[in-house]
Amino acid sequence: KTNLTRLHLSVIGKDDFSAFFTLSCHNRPMIAKSLLKNPILMIGILMMFIFLWDLNRKNGWTAKRNEKLKARSCNAVLVKVEKRLAANWKAYCEQNSLAVEVDFTLDKAKLKDPNNFKRVMYRELANNLVLLAKLSPSDNLERTDYVRVRLKHKDLTINALSQGRHVAKFQTLTTPEMIAQHLQATVTVQEVPAQK
Repeated sequence: KTNLTRLHLSVIGKDDFSAFFTLSCHNRPMIAKSLLKNPILMIGILMMFIFLWDLNRKNGWTAKRNEKLKARSCNAVLVKVEKRLAANWKAYCEQNSLAVEVDFTLDKAKLKDPNNFKRVMYRELANNLVLLAKLSPSDNLERTDYVRVRLKHKDLTINALSQGRHVAKFQTLTTPEMIAQHLQATVTVQEVPAQK
């Protein structure tokens, strides 16, 4: 058989791939016969294939892709928001919750009153929540479980958490007083001072 194959390979031209493929797969029925004679081997190969496929689906190269393709409101919000994000924003989904991290740069020395630093940070947080509400589709934002915004400064980090339906209402608020009242009523805030 080996000499016959070598003889055929010397006769076949380099461009005639189909003839080579036909010759190299001449014993395909023998593989099928041996699998039918040994059904335990066939079941073992099938079970190994299923195990490897499932392992790949959960932890492998398709896991991230599968996570992005799941129909969630957060993904719909993220698609719209990512198109118009500022350079200092980073947004991503955690299951059906939206997480936004904002790097805030402000020189305390330029403030007229250094005691107003926290007030400026909270104003920036409110502005970011209003901007997030305006950038995202309101119906999808309302169905998002939670929205977490982290406003990071070198001296202070403010973590804010609210439900998506409350953040969506920022889109309709027009006056600073209404925004401040809604912020106090619906947003849970945590201040984390910088460690020195």
